Amino acid sequence: MADLKPTLFPIRGFLITMGLVGLVAMFGLPFFATSMAIQGEEFCPQLFQKREFSYWRIPGTKVRVTQTTLTPGVSPSSKDILKHLPATSQTDWQVANVQQGTFSKEFGPKILIDLLQSNNADGVNLWDAWSFRNPSHAALLWPLVQQAAMKEMYFCIPELLSNSDANLDVKIFDKNLRKMCLLASKIRLKTLSGTKDTANALQLRNWGQQLTKDFGDDPELQELASQLAN
Repeated sequence: MADLKPTLFPIRGFLITMGLVGLVAMFGLPFFATSMAIQGEEFCPQLFQKREFSYWRIPGTKVRVTQTTLTPGVSPSSKDILKHLPATSQTDWQVANVQQGTFSKEFGPKILIDLLQSNNADGVNLWDAWSFRNPSHAALLWPLVQQAAMKEMYFCIPELLSNSDANLDVKIFDKNLRKMCLLASKIRLKTLSGTKDTANALQLRNWGQQLTKDFGDDPELQELASQLAN
């Protein structure tokens, strides 16, 4: 009688292989699909709006499998802030955060989004309420915050907001805000000094001159502006 045992080993090996393939398919494919999905949030400093984006991309490459899907833009702010923003036809959407699988990263605009969505213990939006109570100060604060965001100087915005003392005289309040923007511009120019980004540097220098135009007789602001020009 022929010995059937040798034929059992290939069958067993085939079954083991198929089992491994099944396990890979069960756990690997969902992981691969998750790694393909890119999603995140963008912010438009001109409109003070945010929106979500998503698309699929082959992991490890820049090859997109699907087109980008965008949700409608919504503002995290009320009219008490938005009414102080200058109207503009320009719309620059900047990435605030992005997530791919377990990887996630946050960028500058997320700082402003989180601040605009800050609530107190009663669930009241802090900056909407502040702007409602202090319209004259809000009219000075938010255009400068917007300008800083448009120049991607989000790092200085927490300081602008934390030093927004509505008890100050409006002109002193205005000067203090502009001084902070000038100092932040100096920091930003220093980081650009080792790069070839001359266009951004020129924009910051021009902004510095604009920040002092209503304070032409103020030596402190003039000194800061002259430092930017060098």
